[in-house]
Amino acid sequence: MSEPIAFLTGCGRSGTTILGQMIGASPSVRYLNDDFPFWIGPFPQCDAWGLREDTRDRDNRIELTEHDLPGGDPAAFWRNAQQKRGSASLLVEKVALNNFRLRFLAALAPHAPIVTIVRHGVEVARSIARRVEAGQWYGPGDRKWKLLEQLAKQRGLDAELALCTNNLAKGLLEWRLSVQVAAEHVAAIGPGRVLMVRYEDLLANPQAVATRLGEHLALPEGGSAMQRWARGRIERKNPAASELPPPPEAEAIAGNTLRAMGYEPAGGRIPIPAVSP
Repeated sequence: MSEPIAFLTGCGRSGTTILGQMIGASPSVRYLNDDFPFWIGPFPQCDAWGLREDTRDRDNRIELTEHDLPGGDPAAFWRNAQQKRGSASLLVEKVALNNFRLRFLAALAPHAPIVTIVRHGVEVARSIARRVEAGQWYGPGDRKWKLLEQLAKQRGLDAELALCTNNLAKGLLEWRLSVQVAAEHVAAIGPGRVLMVRYEDLLANPQAVATRLGEHLALPEGGSAMQRWARGRIERKNPAASELPPPPEAEAIAGNTLRAMGYEPAGGRIPIPAVSP
């Protein structure tokens, strides 16, 4: 690996934090969790939440590709990344929203491995709804939701958008957009760069997931430190999708995408068909 950095992404509330903590248990890793200034400083176009006043009037977007890279300062990013990494062999950076920006990441760091985690969309939507109700999700003036609305309209999802009259429905649409954009970006990046981890597999067999992560990130200690850390820490804290009735909007907003990703809207797993979501 010629670049001592790796990226961890996934739709928000899909398990990125617990997976990042597990990766961060590796002695060769410096783990960076939700350090938004790390991105917004060199790349103001990354501020989807309106966290900085000077970025709120920009024409920012949720989805970024390699074409957006010249709008920032990659040299400043790399100087900061080197400082953050310190003496560690690898800096692993996690901002869930970067699931919309995998092509951007791949262009910024052409040799860096990427890990993305996916979880049943209904579970994600319920978790997002709780965060929205606590005022901890969309940023000042609901900036992030407005950008999600913009992306949905660009993709012809006006009918689905019209169903988003509550926070749970909004979470379903965010999950759908996130996993669809990520799948498109992975296809454009090509095989080998991106490792997809399923939240359900992390719960069922964290030891096996740790082994895969150690190989993908080329860690000198492999997955051993992650395996030790995971014992007694990885567990389900909220009901599975199959334990509660699906929201009435689930089928109309995300049914096809759920099935394309290997999930039944009412819960449970199905074989993933050989089509893109």
